[in-house]
Amino acid sequence: MHELAAALVAADPVTARRVGALDPRTGAPTLDLPRTDPEHLAGLEALLLSWSGEATAAPGTPAWLEQRCVGAEVAVRLVELRVARPWARAPYWYVETLGDALAAVRPDLLPDEGYAASYVHLLRSAAGFLAGAREQLHAADVPPLWAELAVPAAEGLRSMVTTDLAALTPRLPGGLHTLAELLLRALAAAVEDLLEHSRTLASTGGGTWAVGEAVFTGLLRDYHCLDLGVDELWEHGWAGVRAAEEGLVELAAELDPGRTWQEQVAALRAERTPAQEFLTAYRSETERARRITLEHDLLTVPPEEACVVEPLPEFRRAGLPLGEMRTVPAYAREHVSRFFITPVDPHATPERRAGHERENCPTFVRSIVGHETYPGHHLQSVHHQLGTDEESFLRFFRMPLFVEGWGLYVEDLLEETAFGRGPQALFARRNRLWRALRVVIDTGLHTGRTDHEEAVALLMGRTGMDRRMATGEVDRYTRHDNPTYPSTYVLGRDLFHRLRERFGAGMPLGRLHDALLAHGSPPLPLLERVLEHELG
Repeated sequence: MHELAAALVAADPVTARRVGALDPRTGAPTLDLPRTDPEHLAGLEALLLSWSGEATAAPGTPAWLEQRCVGAEVAVRLVELRVARPWARAPYWYVETLGDALAAVRPDLLPDEGYAASYVHLLRSAAGFLAGAREQLHAADVPPLWAELAVPAAEGLRSMVTTDLAALTPRLPGGLHTLAELLLRALAAAVEDLLEHSRTLASTGGGTWAVGEAVFTGLLRDYHCLDLGVDELWEHGWAGVRAAEEGLVELAAELDPGRTWQEQVAALRAERTPAQEFLTAYRSETERARRITLEHDLLTVPPEEACVVEPLPEFRRAGLPLGEMRTVPAYAREHVSRFFITPVDPHATPERRAGHERENCPTFVRSIVGHETYPGHHLQSVHHQLGTDEESFLRFFRMPLFVEGWGLYVEDLLEETAFGRGPQALFARRNRLWRALRVVIDTGLHTGRTDHEEAVALLMGRTGMDRRMATGEVDRYTRHDNPTYPSTYVLGRDLFHRLRERFGAGMPLGRLHDALLAHGSPPLPLLERVLEHELG
């Protein structure tokens, strides 16, 4: 592992779990929780600053690409330490961090005394970790919305602790059963306390989630490596919205001149997927997407890979109205991704249930599965791992401009090669409008051009999205780790099309894609410089 990557893994268990690093004590994913004390955070900042500086290798070389990716990682982590500070401002950070650690527990390993000891240590430290939120979270710094997001997340975590973890207790060896039961009771009480504290902060918090123009611009420049200002991005977003709307009108007139695109999309959404069939539908379309990738030779499908479709853990559902993709971790031993789908809330009103089923209509499921699985995020993550050396920082580093740009480019690719100009393409173009609006909303939210309610209304009015879905989307854009992220879908897709136009002449499409994905997931403007040397 690269020296900086190893240091970040050692300093932050959250990073360790994300990249698939294993605990040397147990040989399984680490179950430790992160530290938030000032000494530790200051040491982490000093570590990052020691790796800052200009790239010294020749531009366009693999060494230069690696050095520039190190610089990008330093830039985004310094923003987290100095600006976002989720441990001091985001109550949901505590819930999600603990929830992810608990979700990493391997039930099959619990009978092993060494692993069971690590699990009990996690339970022992968990209540204190949550209790630390009261000391770290100051009302003046907490955005009320971030506290609101913590409430349903904590409710889901409470269910996980009292039901799922309680069911694991009999697996523990020796006399650990009684201790685990006591620790789970203490943890449940700590979750309840954080839940109530979050409710209080939702009404007393005085912080803001908007990062401001200077930070936003810095992320575009130093993290994404884009020569793009806020005003340019804002205009680019609106230009994309207009183009997407024109494309929708044109295709709708071609398919059915008697109905608007909104009416045609509404009819497609009315063919909703029943709640009890969500997983079946996504699994079936995942298999279909894999077949399409192979039949059209869109990208090499390496052996021994798999994409598993599962229900999203309850504590994550509040901020993810549709679901979440967990791709192959950088240092995982197996090439297995997990595509988590958000089930319908069993306590939802009939109206809300129907809305959730409409958002997961068969046409939408088909349109999003390629983006997430084959040849999208899952398969790209496999190529990322296979195309990078374990000792290189490129194995560790993943740039959203590349990852999300590839996913959106894949939607265009599937329309071009498999779906054609039919109802599926109409729905895909509606999704392009949604992604173009993300650029506008992302830029607007963080620079004061748009507020939360205006952003929700914009999504509802321009795409026909229902309020639940639109609110969940905008809530996600406000999170501590999301400034500039929503914009990367469109920006990255456009850059992939540019790379294809520039380097794809005379090359089979699948081999071009193999070449584009052979350097991990770096910033695309940097990859273009490397490809100039390799492909001419």
